[in-house]
Amino acid sequence: MTVRLVLTGGMEWLDSIPESERATVFTALFAVCDGSAFLTYGVFKLGGGPGRFLLTVAPALAIRVRIDWVRSEYELLGLSREPVEWPRELDVL
Repeated sequence: MTVRLVLTGGMEWLDSIPESERATVFTALFAVCDGSAFLTYGVFKLGGGPGRFLLTVAPALAIRVRIDWVRSEYELLGLSREPVEWPRELDVL
């Protein structure tokens, strides 16, 4: 069964970034919408409630999203310009 998610908010976060990075974020948001983000980007589970994820969309750019699986919705919670690295303890698995 395919689930398509609808973006419901958070677009105001894009006002503060350059156009080149905005295109990268839009591509990631479309990937969240069609479900391919979990195959394309580094995805980390965040605390603070269910359905919160951090996606690494560039070496020094990540987006935070909240996914509501019941309503088939998601929203952009913010951007991070800090480099996000894969936790070393996962390399041994």
